[in-house]
Amino acid sequence: MKKQKNATNSKKKIADEILQQIGGSVIFVFLLIAAVAVCMVGWLSISSKQTELIQESNAASNQLTGFLEQYTKNAEQLAANPEIKSAMLETTAGKNFYQAETMDTIIENLIGISETDTENVMAVWASDLDTSSLVQSDGFVSEEGWDITGRGWYGCIETKAPILTEPYVDSSTGKMILSAAAPVFDDATGEVLGAVGMDIALDHMTAIMEEYKIGRSGYMLLMSENGIFLYHPQSDMIQKNITDVDISQNVIQAVESKSDKFLKYKTEGTTKYGSLQQAGNTGYLVLSCLPFSEYYATLAGMALALILIFAAGTVLIAVSIRKSSAKLTKPILELNYTAQQLAAGDLDVTLQITSEDEIGELGGSIQKTVSRLKEYIVYIDETAEVLAQIAEGKLSIDLKHDYVGEFQKIKTALLNISGSMNKLMLGINESSQHVSVGASELASASQVLAEGAEEQAASIEELTATTITVAEQVENSRKEAEASAKATKQAAAVIEQNQEKMKQMMKAMDNIHETSQQVVGIIQTIEEIASQTNLLSLNASIEAARAGDAGKGFAVVADEIGKLALESSEAANTTKELISISMGEIQKGNDIAASAMESLKESVNAISHVNGLIQETAENAAVQAENMNQLRAGIEEMAHGIQDNSAASQETSATSQELASQAEVLNQMVQKFELC
Repeated sequence: MKKQKNATNSKKKIADEILQQIGGSVIFVFLLIAAVAVCMVGWLSISSKQTELIQESNAASNQLTGFLEQYTKNAEQLAANPEIKSAMLETTAGKNFYQAETMDTIIENLIGISETDTENVMAVWASDLDTSSLVQSDGFVSEEGWDITGRGWYGCIETKAPILTEPYVDSSTGKMILSAAAPVFDDATGEVLGAVGMDIALDHMTAIMEEYKIGRSGYMLLMSENGIFLYHPQSDMIQKNITDVDISQNVIQAVESKSDKFLKYKTEGTTKYGSLQQAGNTGYLVLSCLPFSEYYATLAGMALALILIFAAGTVLIAVSIRKSSAKLTKPILELNYTAQQLAAGDLDVTLQITSEDEIGELGGSIQKTVSRLKEYIVYIDETAEVLAQIAEGKLSIDLKHDYVGEFQKIKTALLNISGSMNKLMLGINESSQHVSVGASELASASQVLAEGAEEQAASIEELTATTITVAEQVENSRKEAEASAKATKQAAAVIEQNQEKMKQMMKAMDNIHETSQQVVGIIQTIEEIASQTNLLSLNASIEAARAGDAGKGFAVVADEIGKLALESSEAANTTKELISISMGEIQKGNDIAASAMESLKESVNAISHVNGLIQETAENAAVQAENMNQLRAGIEEMAHGIQDNSAASQETSATSQELASQAEVLNQMVQKFELC
């Protein structure tokens, strides 16, 4: 029973199937909703952070714009002062700007303006263009040689519009200041007479930037029009240009293009987010900064909370489905256990299923089936008793009960088995007797056959020994014939080589003969030359005789030439005779070599004929050796066959005896059955 339960536990359970199918779908939808919720929360969180950074940058830029524009407007109002215009019109090149009639009034106005905002205004000034001179509210006046064109605010004269200068360090106070300057115009001509302005301390601007705190660690950066840091939480970064610090290129490009952008960038290896905003028309820029971790902190916290909530919900759903499916499958497990008992043949089972659903109906049906099976136990008991009688050898049976339904087939089958077994056992008994007699006769015949096979095997062994001896002799003859053929073949090869050498010698003698013929031709040419030379010598002698005393020396030379020609002719004749003798000897050698060549050819033909005969003898000996090997193999195969027949005959004899013994045993076993 425990093994069955363990087998059930190792299979898939309905509760697990329900959890996988229904729970899987529910959990998938739940997780999909969770993913969508996380994405939406993330989008809202990131959007809110981006909006916050943009709004902070806008607020800072607006505040900075309002702060700077008031001084720009003050400078424009000061440029419209009639006393200043009158003094600049009065002062022309070569005159002293400080000696203008309205100068005292101008200085009082400058001092009055500076005292209205002593915290931020460092000085108020007026500068004349013609005399390149300046006067300030703090009593500073320019010295001789002071150049107005070298001032940072000179751009307002060139552009004829108010400007804010790049910040610079005041030499007297050491503070960072900037100048708000405006051009002074001649109302009549519209020409620029000079400039007025005020120097503003950046302390208030940096204080404005310090007040802005974004999140826990976010901050604001203030930059000039040229990208110079005017405020930075790190004091060593102030007065540095943005191109000289470790910051992403997209920030540098945005500053250079003076465009309002939301940026993701890196500075000093840290990823940050921020919004770059222009401070109105002042040219100054504000950049908000928020670290990556804090930018996504809200998103991470909300995502973690949602993940935990959805994880808890998923676990709760899985547990609920598991409990419901377990409650649903409990009666099914009980039905399965009952079915296993019935399959094992145990009909003494009871079901206690109180469910009112389809499972309860199934339990009631199984209980009715069990009750009906118990009624059939009587048939099963009688059937088992009858089968036990048949197993004991009692083939004659008697069934007492009337079988109904499908059990009627069992009764009929048992009666048919009884009749068939009776007929079968009677047939086996009769056949076993016949088999016993036949096996005895077969054993006797097999014994006689085995004895004859042994005698044939002995004769075959003697014949095999004789054929082996003959085969060895034939093999030796074949080997000797092959050796003789090989020796004659080598002799023929040697003679053929000598014949080839004789051919080469004859060819060499022919070459000598041809060469001698050529030499004879050359000697004939020499003889002709000697004859011509002799003729020339005679002609020379005649001409020398005609010349008289003047030709005596030439006559001597001609005589010597004649002698030399005669000697050459005689030597040529001697050489020709010797060559004729050599050619005769060469011809004799050619005749002897030709005769020797014919003899070698006859020797080669004779040896080739002998070699052919020996080769044919060797081939015949090889054929005879092969035939003897085949004969020996056939005799050995016959010997093995006879030995196998002898062994088979002996084995058949033993088998026949065993068959007779087994037939007797079978007959005794059949006698145990009670036949009708």
